[in-house]
Amino acid sequence: MSVIVSKIDVKVIDERGALHYFNTNRTGEFLLVYRNAGSISGQHYHKGKSAGKNPEIMLLIQGSVTMNWKNLSTKENGTLNIEAPSKVVIEANVWHEVKALTDIIFIELNSLVEGSEDTYRL
Repeated sequence: MSVIVSKIDVKVIDERGALHYFNTNRTGEFLLVYRNAGSISGQHYHKGKSAGKNPEIMLLIQGSVTMNWKNLSTKENGTLNIEAPSKVVIEANVWHEVKALTDIIFIELNSLVEGSEDTYRL
């Protein structure tokens, strides 16, 4: 599958709120991103030259989005509605855009340098 979405596991819910957990083998600098409702991000793809973009991994922490995507190799495409908290894995050579349906917060498990060195627009 070109894009895989999975819920981030919940460990505890109590009167204070919720505790979720996830695993990653990635280290280094990550991006904490805030976007306003109605904004559009992405509209690009990655060739996978950067380890942090092969695959691209995003953690949607708060809010909801619509993600449009197209696999440039197979021509497969789709639209996903994603609610936080979710982990989104995007394979290399998959064009994607994220439309924020609400104010959103997400973490990209890569650095800004990794992203800019392996980002291509159609």
